Amino acid sequence: MENTLTPVYMPFTYLSEPTARLLTALVGPMVIYQPLESSIHASLSALESQGLVEIRTPIALDDDRLRDALVEFTGWARMNPGKTTQGKGFLSQRQGEIPFFDETVINRIRSDINRYRQPDPLTDHAAKAREAEFSARLFLALAQENDLATESLDHDLNRFKALEKDFIDNLKSADGVGFNRQAFGAGTWREDPGAKLTGQRIRAWATLAAADAVLPELLVPTSRMVIDTLLEPCGEALHLEQLGDIRLPFPPAAATPVLGQMLVDLASRESLVLVERPPFASPAADKASSPAASVTLIGAANRTPARVIRRMAPETATPPGENEKPASVRHTLIVLVESGC
Repeated sequence: MENTLTPVYMPFTYLSEPTARLLTALVGPMVIYQPLESSIHASLSALESQGLVEIRTPIALDDDRLRDALVEFTGWARMNPGKTTQGKGFLSQRQGEIPFFDETVINRIRSDINRYRQPDPLTDHAAKAREAEFSARLFLALAQENDLATESLDHDLNRFKALEKDFIDNLKSADGVGFNRQAFGAGTWREDPGAKLTGQRIRAWATLAAADAVLPELLVPTSRMVIDTLLEPCGEALHLEQLGDIRLPFPPAAATPVLGQMLVDLASRESLVLVERPPFASPAADKASSPAASVTLIGAANRTPARVIRRMAPETATPPGENEKPASVRHTLIVLVESGC
């Protein structure tokens, strides 16, 4: 059996089953961090039972305080639906807006984070770091609610598009009167899931990840905005550079991870420079092939994942430990996977 790096999904705490299956086929089962052990979503537990994810909850302090904050926020959200109404007007002027992270809700999140801070003055680094961890967990828990709402909205959009396609396909006489099938069946605009509060998402996730006793060895986002944020302006501080990209057909579910051995070999090299161009050169797959995923490789030479994550979350209480096999993972690799490209 070939070796693989242990991958972690970033900077999100929720992923859908199709995404989990695609990432597992490409790089292996995902580690996914959770802000609160007592509120793991049923769909994530189902993915774990299928061997598609490994759920980890690295921080378990202040759980009661975190639950109280979440109860208060969700109660407020029910009383103040406004723009947060799930799926409101999703076929018209609401296109392109994430249903949870509007400005009113963002301000409320900030207010709740401040309200639930410990009242005593915090002077010592460990105490400040503990408050940073609490704030990160509260943000991630609320962000997960947003991601679940977006997932539900996407499901409704997919159902609508399927009905629309069936309707168009059955208009047999429409072509004769100049009916434009392509214009009528245009896709619904969807926003990158990492487009709102991207920097805060990354910092909050890294705060949680840095507390893991054994950090995973490969970072896997599915948001182009997350990568853009890491590269600019953070790229210089993190020493990240884009190494290449490729377009791959969706691999069969039963196969070993398509990119597994190649990533192991690359992470263990003395130099991160790609000697061979394939497989990460210009996209090689036929543009018309379907379905397919776009895979972009980003790397930080001679910097372990622990070191890179520490830079993403500078307020952590203690530096994250290196992996059990530090000599075998010389470089941090980030694999951006975008489906439907």
